[in-house]
Amino acid sequence: MSSSEQQHTPPPAEAPGTSRGTAEELHLASAEPLPAPPDHPPAASASRWSRLSRGTVLAIGAGLGAAVVGACWAGVSLAGGDETDTTAAGVSASPSVSGAERIEDVEGPFSTDGTLTVAGIGAGLDPGELCSGTGGYSDIDFGTQVNVTDAAGTLVAVGSLGLGEKTELGCEFPFTVDDITPGSKFYAVEVSHRGGLTQTEDQLHAGGLAFTLGD
Repeated sequence: MSSSEQQHTPPPAEAPGTSRGTAEELHLASAEPLPAPPDHPPAASASRWSRLSRGTVLAIGAGLGAAVVGACWAGVSLAGGDETDTTAAGVSASPSVSGAERIEDVEGPFSTDGTLTVAGIGAGLDPGELCSGTGGYSDIDFGTQVNVTDAAGTLVAVGSLGLGEKTELGCEFPFTVDDITPGSKFYAVEVSHRGGLTQTEDQLHAGGLAFTLGD
């Protein structure tokens, strides 16, 4: 067989629109601009809240508020408990302090009071009117000194007579003596130079002494 007689086998025919179409489509697809990304991502939380009903939102808010109030109340309760414990401790300790103060008061200087009546003075005066000693009792008057001495005769306190008032018995003068030194077996209470009247410490503590001069 000669070369002129050789038949040329034609190349296989391409399916219309196969490779060319695919290349064109790829070219067109690559040429189209991609969509720009959004500036801000969608707010998922806002969309979720928007889907909730108003009643649900209010219920959630109320629950959060109750939790906050409960936490605050617990803190206040704990603080109040500590303060109460401290106050209770102070109150429980106070009786011992008060007892010590009472003991100190008993052992420290004390006061007494009483009256001195000059009998038969103030005739013609109405009860309650002011009066004073006369005659042999002229030294008995407002401001007359009242002395308290201990068993050794030592002067331990000084007071004075108050204003005299007319009574059924005569002219009565009140007196008060402060800062009496404790610890003596007995004491003598003397008005002016009339001599001392013996009293025990308990009698002086009790007060309400009543002395009389004259008939």
